[in-house]
Amino acid sequence: MMQKADNDIIILPAGLADMHTLSKIASVSFPDPWSEKLFKEAFENIYTKILLAKNISGDIMGYIVLSETGDDINVDDIAVLPEYRRMGIGKGLLKWSLQEYPDKNFLLEVRESNFPAIGLYKSMGFVQVGFRKRYYRNPDEGAVLMTKETENKAQKR
Repeated sequence: MMQKADNDIIILPAGLADMHTLSKIASVSFPDPWSEKLFKEAFENIYTKILLAKNISGDIMGYIVLSETGDDINVDDIAVLPEYRRMGIGKGLLKWSLQEYPDKNFLLEVRESNFPAIGLYKSMGFVQVGFRKRYYRNPDEGAVLMTKETENKAQKR
């Protein structure tokens, strides 16, 4: 399951050896990051998939954590190292995920102040479907709930 995406980004599954690097990326990306323990638990869950974005030198630039729940795929976490942001890495991870699960709806929550991420999701066809007050901590902040229906399901309506 290896795919070369745009800009020489290689997308491939994470392994246990990557958990420390993933938690480091999370810690520089979020005020309340996932811990190495949380990544390890996600890695061990059969319904969860963690994918890495690497450059052609093999450096991990970012990741996405997806969990399958019935007809839906939840984007549990996505992050890109600061020095690789605005280069299409996050978009590449999302694009790969959408292509990997063409018959699934996608769901996610995003901090209400994370305008770059909200803009990315909207550009990928996600729409806001709700809002949760005080969903995040450190600082307390609401979550914008977004979804992207598969074209297959949208056409059946």
